[in-house]
Amino acid sequence: MEKLRFGVIGIGGMAEHLAKLLQQFEDAVVVAAADTNPERKGAADALNAVFYTDYEQMLQKEALDAVVIGTPCGLHLEPTLAAAQAGKHIFLEKPMEISVERCDRMNRAAQEAGVKLMVGQVLRLFPLFQKSLDIIAFGEIGKPKAIAVTRAGYATVFHSGWRVKRELAGGMLLETNVHELDYMRTVMGEPKQVYARMFNLLGKMEYEDVAYLVIDFENGGIGDLEASLSAAVGEYRVHIICEGGAIAHGGFGGNLRWARFGEKETVVCVEEAQQQYGDPYARELRSFVDWVLHDTTPIFTGWDGRQAVAMCEAAYLSQERGVPVPVP
Repeated sequence: MEKLRFGVIGIGGMAEHLAKLLQQFEDAVVVAAADTNPERKGAADALNAVFYTDYEQMLQKEALDAVVIGTPCGLHLEPTLAAAQAGKHIFLEKPMEISVERCDRMNRAAQEAGVKLMVGQVLRLFPLFQKSLDIIAFGEIGKPKAIAVTRAGYATVFHSGWRVKRELAGGMLLETNVHELDYMRTVMGEPKQVYARMFNLLGKMEYEDVAYLVIDFENGGIGDLEASLSAAVGEYRVHIICEGGAIAHGGFGGNLRWARFGEKETVVCVEEAQQQYGDPYARELRSFVDWVLHDTTPIFTGWDGRQAVAMCEAAYLSQERGVPVPVP
């Protein structure tokens, strides 16, 4: 069986997890990894992969078909351009980058090189998120007209390391809530404009830790995102209002409830949905490998990654200007 040969650029926590999943595939294998931190050699050794401290050397010396890029998001541009120039297909951790201009350069480079580029907007594949999308897609409750998402908690992982810096993390919206924005766009369609208010409550990072967004969509629908990394009492909540009913779910846990007007609620627990859909990270990688090997339709693409970043960029401009801003 033909095996897709992968290299990993930036083998931190998430990229290492993805690499381990790829090693379980019959038609994929990780043969090399590069990281500027020599202490990450142990992660490469565990995969039986050749370790480099320079990804350009890895691209030159190894016979690779594709790469997984897991560097901090503010450092996605250069390795993506290098991989495209080298003719390697690219699986890129979210967010795509920290500006629309950089995302457009990356998509253009992949297109010109004739390589496939996927951005891992994996949230929509988690069980309750996927279940909500299926209910909508099957036409059970009509077209969605409004969506509200709350993601609030206290995350000390953002208080040290590269995630503190705006130039590397981009901001809370980019590093964290780009997931929710992609999901909201998947439910509602293309965004039109964003109005945002945000501030830095704790001062632990170089960017906001509280943000409220109102999003207008091209279909006439509206969205509301409430996000915080400084909430001592945490909550995850999704509510989708449709023409013929509604959906509510708890995100990563709890259950999903949906109903048509005047009818009894149907309840789906997260364990049931997990059995139905399986591991979301394995699913995104499976989609990427099949896209490269068999040209099947991918779950998401570089355009999806670009649009999620565009929503963030509009939000930051709205905060700066104090008015709604069109999505670029």
